[in-house]
Parts: sequence; structure tokens; C-alpha cells
Amino acid sequence: MHIITALLGRATLCHLFVLLLCSEALANESLTLTDALQKSITYHPTLKRYPYEARMLDARLLQASIRPTPRLGVKLENVLGTGESQGLKSADLTLSLSQVIELGDKRSLRMALQQQKQQQSTSKYQSDRLSILTDTARKFYQVLYQQQLLTWHQKRESDIQRLFNVVKTRAKAGAVLKADISRVSYRLAELKLRKIHLQSELKAARFSLSQMWLSEPDFERVLGDTSKLPTIPSDTVWYQAVNRAPDFVLLEQQVKIQQARLAVEQANNVANITLEGGVKHNARNNDSGVVLGFSMPLTWQKPNRGNIALAQEKIGQLSEEQALLRQSLRNQLASLYAHMQANETIEQTLQQQLLPQAEQLLRHSESSYQNGQISVLQLLEAQESLFDAQKQLLVVRLAQYHTLLTMQRLTGKSLVADAANE
Repeated sequence: MHIITALLGRATLCHLFVLLLCSEALANESLTLTDALQKSITYHPTLKRYPYEARMLDARLLQASIRPTPRLGVKLENVLGTGESQGLKSADLTLSLSQVIELGDKRSLRMALQQQKQQQSTSKYQSDRLSILTDTARKFYQVLYQQQLLTWHQKRESDIQRLFNVVKTRAKAGAVLKADISRVSYRLAELKLRKIHLQSELKAARFSLSQMWLSEPDFERVLGDTSKLPTIPSDTVWYQAVNRAPDFVLLEQQVKIQQARLAVEQANNVANITLEGGVKHNARNNDSGVVLGFSMPLTWQKPNRGNIALAQEKIGQLSEEQALLRQSLRNQLASLYAHMQANETIEQTLQQQLLPQAEQLLRHSESSYQNGQISVLQLLEAQESLFDAQKQLLVVRLAQYHTLLTMQRLTGKSLVADAANE
């Protein structure tokens, strides 16, 4: 008795160990949305270039901060001539040091321009990051949809298989025609062929998702639920979010860069001065003296007026583009929001009316077929009605997520990604 108990105990431990191994293997083969987003952020090639770009912009800022360097001058006069200027007897040697003094606050304005470019790069990074998150989520939900579609199709094939078995049984009793068997058999063959296509589409969707982090799929399935959307803000919130939309922010950064460039061009209209000081020595008299100098260009007209006009026109153009983009984004969001509301109504209608009615129709049709009141074709039509309603529900839920992701990309509101972390 003790030996049996011990053996049972060991068997139970082995069973638990196997279950743990299977659970771990299943976890390794599954992928959540959070996992997919993290992999894309870590390994997507677009984001890998930004550290290099940041260092290049730092180098440009450093270059913009450099002041003009002093110049050392050496001048030798009255040498190698004739008469008293023969040789070096009457040579005048001048040793001087000159420095260009930048006026118009040019250095700080150059640095301000490069700092604006750094801010633009940061905004571009955030925009690209959001695009990658959105694309990853879109492909993730496409894989999830293909999984659900395959599961739905397998259930459909299983139901048709059961119907085929029933029809064959009734055919042996002479209760149905051979044409009915052929009809159900043909439908079953169609479903098996369609299953091959769906499996191929699922595989392609998995590869498309894993390409977001430049890898082959290391997962067999994704884990998610499309039956419940994240909390959707009101249309007023979407309308106000336009002013902080990624594309709008990038355009705003371009305006600031042009304004900084305009300030630099205006400062370049202010002439720099050159100060010079040194010592001059006369070999004939053996005398030395101090030399002082000052020079500046004579600008009768603004030498940079063309570049200033160009920068001003560019600012005007970008400001006009801002207004157009703001209106375009609002129109797109209004259309998408209306589309989402329509899909929400469709989903409710499917769940509350079509699906219950289709299920009731199938139950009545199965009962009527058993009683010989309807044909196999009518029963198949009842099954197709339920299957179509179920597929429509899957399609409309995927459409809702795709619409929400598009709105997320336009406004920068990371609703789906945030929901994945909750």
C-alpha cells in the first residue's frame, strides 16, 4: 500500500512538472501587444539612427559656438631694394595681432538656430516612435484577427463535418438524396481549401509583425482581446488634440527654425569690426613703436537682404501650411470619429439582434431538418447566416481598432499602447 502511494505521489509530481514545462513553452510561443511594442522600440532601424543624429547636432551646436580666432601678422618692409633700402639695413618689421569682433549677437543666434534643430529632431523622434508603435499595433491586431478568423473557420468546418456525418447516416436509411451528400461534401472540401489560405495568411501576418523588429517570428500566436476597446475620448477632445498632433508640431518646429534662421540673416547685416595691435621696429634708426588698427566693411546697402526676404517668405508659407494642416486634421478626425460611431452601432446590432436571431434560426432549422421539413440546402443556409454574422463581428472589431490607431497616429494620443500596459 505504501509503495502504491509513493508511486502515485511520484506520478503526480511528474505530471505537475510536465504541466509546468508545457506552460513555460506556451508562454515562450505567445506574444502580447506590450512585448511587440517593446521589441519594435528597441530594434526598429528607424529609431536606431537617432543617437547618431543627436551627436551630429551636438557637434553642429559646438561649431556654432566657436568665436573667430585671433590672427597673427608679420610684415617686413623696405628690404632688398636699392640705395638705402639695400639688404635689411632699412627694414621695417611689424608684428601684429588682430581679432574680428562679431557684432549683432551673431554667436548666440547661431547657437539658437542649432538648438531649434535639436528640438525638431526630438519632435521627429517622437513622431517616428508613435508611427512605429501604431504600425506595430496595427500588425499585431491583424495577426490576432487572422487567428480568430482561423478559429472561427475551424469551428465552421467542424459543424459542416458533423452535418456531413448526419447526412451520410440518413442517406443509408434512404432519407436523403445523393445530391444532398454531394452538396455537403463539396462545401466541406471548399472549407478545407479555404483553411489552407487562412493558415497562409496567418503566417504572412506573423512575418509582417516580426519585421517591425527585423526578426523572424519567434512566437506561434499573439494574446489579445478585440471585444473591448480602450476608453474613447469625446469628439471635442479629439478636436482640441489637433494643436499637439505630431505632424502639426513638426511643422511648428519648422516655423521656429525659419524664425531663428531669419534672426541669423538679419544679424549678418551688421558688419563685424577688426581690431589690430602690434609693434613696429625700424632697423635704420633702431626705433620701435606701437601699431594700432581698426577696420570694418563699408555696407552702403544691406548685403544680406536677399536671404532675409527668402526667410520671411518661408515663414509665411509655413504659417499658411499650418492653417491648412490644422483644418485637414480636424476633417480627418471628424470623419474617423463618425466612422467609429457607425461601427459601434453595427457591432451592437450584430451582438443584440443578428447573432441571437441567427442562432435561433439555426436551432429551428436543425429541428426542422430532423423532422424532414426542410432540405439540406436550407440548413446550410441557416448555418451560413450564423457564420456570416460571426465573421462580420470579427471584421467590425478589427475595423474599430484600425480606425482608433489611425486617430492615435494623427493626434499623438497613445490610447491602444497605453491600454496594453494596463
